[in-house]
Amino acid sequence: MYINRALLLLMGLAFIFLPAIEQWLWGPDADWYRPFVLWLAAIFAAWWNQFRRYPDEL
Repeated sequence: MYINRALLLLMGLAFIFLPAIEQWLWGPDADWYRPFVLWLAAIFAAWWNQFRRYPDEL
């Protein structure tokens, strides 16, 4: 099974920076839309990853 290197790097960075991200999202001075910004970034990254692929690639 092929593991995408960029995805593996992203998962490693998320694991390292998860406490800081959690504090940024749920801190006392956090805006209501911060979780949605994170989800929007994840959706955009998935779209960009699929956009770069060739349509006939298996």
